[in-house]
Amino acid sequence: MKKSMFQSDGEHIRIFRYFSGGVALVFLLMQLIPSPLDSSNPIYRKSMTLFSITYGAIFIYLLIPGLRKLMHKYYLPPVLIAASIIPIAIINAKYKALLDAGSSINTLDDTMTVTILLLFPLIITAWQYSFPIVFLFFVVLGFMDPLIIILVNKSFTPAIYGAFNASLVRILALGAVGFMITMLRDQQRIERAALEDANRKLEEYALASERLAASRERNRIARELHDTLAHTLSGLAIQLEAAKTIVHGDNPQLVEMMDKAKITIREGLGETRRTLKALRASPLDDLGLSLALQRLADDVADRDTIVVTTELIEENPDWSENLEEGVYRIAQESLENIIRHAAASNALLKLEGNHNSLKLTITDNGRGFETKTYHEDGRYGLRGMKERSIGLGGDLSINSRTGIGTTITFTWEAHHAGSD
Repeated sequence: MKKSMFQSDGEHIRIFRYFSGGVALVFLLMQLIPSPLDSSNPIYRKSMTLFSITYGAIFIYLLIPGLRKLMHKYYLPPVLIAASIIPIAIINAKYKALLDAGSSINTLDDTMTVTILLLFPLIITAWQYSFPIVFLFFVVLGFMDPLIIILVNKSFTPAIYGAFNASLVRILALGAVGFMITMLRDQQRIERAALEDANRKLEEYALASERLAASRERNRIARELHDTLAHTLSGLAIQLEAAKTIVHGDNPQLVEMMDKAKITIREGLGETRRTLKALRASPLDDLGLSLALQRLADDVADRDTIVVTTELIEENPDWSENLEEGVYRIAQESLENIIRHAAASNALLKLEGNHNSLKLTITDNGRGFETKTYHEDGRYGLRGMKERSIGLGGDLSINSRTGIGTTITFTWEAHHAGSD
């Protein structure tokens, strides 16, 4: 159960414990402190004693360590039932004793007292349990209250008639309060769920904005390095080649040094280009998986006469960056193989899934090959794709028939993945 009005799952029990202990103490003090009111009457004192014993027992019950863990969901119902029915029984037993003794009864004061005592179990019941249970609770209590009056008193005098009417009004009032509390609880949980969803979307937006800003910064740095360092190294290599032509034969040692310098420059230029390639953001950073796959399919179609059809989910679930990168690379390698080796005229790139699963399918109508041999010779980079799929915690299946075409399917499920 979600935290709501009570900030922790045990706070309502702690408050109920304090409430019960306080009620027991109040009724005990009312017996000990002399009063000009009817509390001097033995019948009143007896009812106060019963109230003290009842709420003292509830206090001790809620105080026993380990009992809640032992009883689980059956821990609260006994005290809620006791706190709801016993006060009504005590008040009606007092009515009977007073009427038998020829005394009058004060239904207004007693109704207020019982209403206050029933208010706390009402709040806990309405907040802790679903509406059907709350409704059943008040139906039973609604019948129980008048029934106790009739069973205890056995006669229907005008005074008992007044108590009977007061009990009906009390149950209706408490039922209305319980219904409103249940509605407020449900509304708060709906608002809390909406707030949590909004916070999650805000976090995703902030993360996406951060990734986009980092992507743009990497691209900017890559452009500047390309325009400065890469061009400088290329120009230096050309100048060394020209200088080598000028001094050729005059100074063999200088020519040899120029050759070594040129080799070093070319190695540095190659390393610079590799660094720039790694530094530039991949389409995943800017577009997300679905749009990156769509761009990949469009690029393949532009480079070759092949027609690439795509079936991609519109919104990517919350997959990890590692998984999306792996799926993109598998699709990229598969489409490259189709261009280079399949001689296909049509291909299908399909992505489907949800938060807990993913399925990527690449199909072509090319020449196909014998799948029995691809493990042995490592052809077409299929072995690398297989290893990548294992690293992602998924499965890669390759089905191909000579003259028919090839279908590559990558599947992933959350419980299979170790690192995702």
